[in-house]
Amino acid sequence: RRVAADRKENGFSDRKILGKRSLNRRVRRALNMKIKYLGTAAAEGIPALFCRCDICKEARKRGGREIRTRSQAIIDEKLLIDFPADSYLHILHYNMDFSSIEHLLITHSHDDHFYPFDLLMRMSEYGHDMGAKVLHIYGNSVVGNLLKEFSDRFSVPEVWNYMQFHELTPFEKFKIEDYTIYPLPSRHMRTETALIYLIEHNGKTILYGNDSSMFYDEVWEFLKGRTLDCVSLDCTMGRTPSNFSHMNYEDNVAVKKRLEELGCTTPDTRWICVHFSHNGQMLYREMTELAAVDNFEVAWDGMEVGF
Repeated sequence: RRVAADRKENGFSDRKILGKRSLNRRVRRALNMKIKYLGTAAAEGIPALFCRCDICKEARKRGGREIRTRSQAIIDEKLLIDFPADSYLHILHYNMDFSSIEHLLITHSHDDHFYPFDLLMRMSEYGHDMGAKVLHIYGNSVVGNLLKEFSDRFSVPEVWNYMQFHELTPFEKFKIEDYTIYPLPSRHMRTETALIYLIEHNGKTILYGNDSSMFYDEVWEFLKGRTLDCVSLDCTMGRTPSNFSHMNYEDNVAVKKRLEELGCTTPDTRWICVHFSHNGQMLYREMTELAAVDNFEVAWDGMEVGF
């Protein structure tokens, strides 16, 4: 229902998915949180770095929302989630000032989500007149070890004057200003505990759910009865079979159904598919057609969602 305007802009037929009354109700509704998707692709990007498959060739041809950079998002222009190598591209493309960001949540140590070398650019000889003196970085122990490894490798212990790492424990809540955040374990990799995040602020809650395959039983139990205003889900595998590390679109629909059964949703809950790979065999236009049936929105680079 929410994608009518987007469909029209991208050449879709107007089926009047979103009625005027419903639209007016959503416009009037107070929006207390906002997420902006800076990058929405898996590790290889779309089009992929070294690829001439049909999906990548068509993405190059179409351009626009078919072009996807590596995964990164920001909530309320305050909480940055993940730090891929494309972070520099993102500040250029969206005219952002990352020097003013004080808090960075890392989901896991894969390079498309955490590229620690560029964080050394916070040192005084590289960054001047920064908006925030210290960048607080939150993640699992592997993320912390990688930060230390880079500090040691380049013999720059002074970098810790500009960064502070906070190791997180799954299910243990912590506070950032007036945000309450729960790191939840993700079924994504066998070498470390990847994290997804439940973030609460001003009576609103978002579940930021990538990278992940289907949730652990403990996560379902934790979420039971919690009201979710926005659910952002890993859709890496698109219309192809899912695997241990990532969901496909059928999994997204199954998660939606399970959360509804657990009493976690309202009629206004926003459902977002994100983190796409060319291996999922679906481009933005076709994915939007499919997702509209289940009231999912398909994220694109630069998309903002208020709730």
